[in-house]
Amino acid sequence: MTRPSAIMVAASLLLAVAAVTWALAQPESGLHPPSPAWWNGELHSKYAETRLRLAEARLAKAEHLNSHMPGQVSESDLCSLRARIDLLRHELAETRRQPHGYGIAAQQRAAQVAVTLAEQNLEAARAVNRRQAGAVQPLDMRLRELHLEIARLRADIWDDPVFLASPTDMLQMQIDQLADQLQDVLHDVENAPAIQRR
Repeated sequence: MTRPSAIMVAASLLLAVAAVTWALAQPESGLHPPSPAWWNGELHSKYAETRLRLAEARLAKAEHLNSHMPGQVSESDLCSLRARIDLLRHELAETRRQPHGYGIAAQQRAAQVAVTLAEQNLEAARAVNRRQAGAVQPLDMRLRELHLEIARLRADIWDDPVFLASPTDMLQMQIDQLADQLQDVLHDVENAPAIQRR
């Protein structure tokens, strides 16, 4: 992810958190009549469908690039693109089932996908080291192990019934998780040239 796009993602997440927090703090005014439930649900479904189509188009582009120049897009990146499509298909199904309350289910699924990707990344590095000892350095192995541990803990947090006990606890947990992920993205962008690409 390039620095400008990461900053845009970070800013968007921050604005979304601020908007949700502000909206929940507002008293009900009754000035705006609610839109019909079928329209509102259809709007959410169209949004989820379009996000899925975008992910499918990105995968198609990556596969097209590799068909012309094999290896231009790494297998790890292709795996990540495929996992995103699976995640968005699940989110679309949840949106159709429950247009206004699929957030927790989507985040739980995203956390599970992150665990799977981290497991695959670690296993791929171990396989490389089995073929050629020391090809992946011990510090790089440790980073992969820690990424997997964090992914598993994040998945456990999303599944923790204590956080799901009340809407306030649920909202606070979501804000905390979004803030953590935002900090991670910004940190990765800032440190990518110095640490991650060596």
